[in-house]
Parts: sequence; C-alpha cells; structure tokens
Amino acid sequence: MQYFTTDTHFGHPLVTVLRGFTTFDPNGLTYRDILHVHGRKAAEDWARQTTLDSGLTFREAADTDAHDQAVIDNINASVGPDDELWILGDIGFRTSLNHLKACLRELRCRHLHGVIGNHDNWWIDDRPARNLFETLEANGSATIAGLGAVNLSHFPYREDLAYGWPDDVAKYSGKALPFDGRRLLYGHTHQLSPDGARPESVNVGLDAWNLHPVSESQIIAWFNDRPTAHGMDGNASPSPVSLDMPTF
Repeated sequence: MQYFTTDTHFGHPLVTVLRGFTTFDPNGLTYRDILHVHGRKAAEDWARQTTLDSGLTFREAADTDAHDQAVIDNINASVGPDDELWILGDIGFRTSLNHLKACLRELRCRHLHGVIGNHDNWWIDDRPARNLFETLEANGSATIAGLGAVNLSHFPYREDLAYGWPDDVAKYSGKALPFDGRRLLYGHTHQLSPDGARPESVNVGLDAWNLHPVSESQIIAWFNDRPTAHGMDGNASPSPVSLDMPTF
C-alpha cells in the first residue's frame, strides 16, 4: 500500500502550537474542546492568542516532543514496514538536524520517499539525512490503480498558487508544477480541508486529515466521489473553493 502525507514539521514550534500541543494546555483538553465545538480554525486562533497573551514565545509554549511523537505514532499505526510512504515536503523546521533524523528513524516504514518543500533546504545537503529516503526529489509521481499516474508536489499547481498565501505566486511559481491534466497530491497550505483549488487536486497535509497519513485507497475514494474536469486548459481558472487556511 502507498501512503501520502506532508507538512510533518518535526520540531517546528509555531506549527506545534497551532496543532494544540502546548505547555499551557498540556493534555490538550481545552484545545480539543474548542476544536469539537467550534472547529479547527477557532482552536488554532485560541492557541495562538493564548501564547501571545501569556508573553511566551512560540518555542516556550510549544510541546514539540509531544507533537512529533503524535505524528510518528499516527504514521506507524497506519503504515506498515513494507508499505511506501511519501512525505511531500516541510518535513522539519527550526529544529536540529539530529532531531529531524531521529524522528525519521522512528518511522517504521522501510520505503520512505520525500518531496522537497520550502522549509527543507536547511537539511537536504546532509548525506545521512538524505540516505533515510529511497528517493528525494523536487517533485514526484506515483501510480495509483484506477487513477493512473498522479503528480506529487509540496505546492498546489502553479496556476492555483494565488489560492494560498498572497505572496506564494511570487515566491514559488518556479517550484510549483504547471497544470498538465493529471491529478495532484500536494500540501504547503496547511488548509483544514482536503479540497484542492481544482477538482484534479487533493491536499494530503496532516492538518486536513486529522494528523494522519492518507492511503491510496482513500485517495481513490476521494477522487471517485468528486467530478473532474480533465481536459481543462492549463490556463483555465479553477472553481473557487474555501481553503480555510491558518495565517502563519
């Protein structure tokens, strides 16, 4: 089985706080209460504002060890040793190289593939870190039964970058893939819904899937439940959707 995820952000204090792993709410009870009643955006806003109001830095407020272990445990609970796991970028940030490698070594999957995100350039020149991956590329592709070849990228399609943060077009047009009619699995936006900006794309980020990886069976079901627009011109505008994104 193939599995896909992205934006693990091992060791990253800000993402850790927004996902509810904090020193001021050590069991995450308040965060989860807000999450269940008001949704993830409200829970993220509460965690951010509580950090700022407390006078703590995000590093002081973040329980990165608990965050990273939760991500690792969720992956290991789904992905078997002989399965393939794709992590589509932003694997770790604002942490040590040793910590990043320790987290990756805890993943029991022996067939680990990586796509490079905008927060990965600081570690990819380290050979021991690179050697933990069978493949590590700027962009990739995978074959999924019934769907054929799908594109894998950290970013949405180039034509859809404007649906993310306002400066993404200027920053990442040279890294994002142009729309070619294929389906796309991506991350980067930290959106809270898997919906892509066009029907050919799905966000497989942890924030959109309750901090769990996504199996190829889930990908097949996702696309089969949604109409596609194959043959859409690469310059055509996709139908607008709400990405429900946090503001980093």
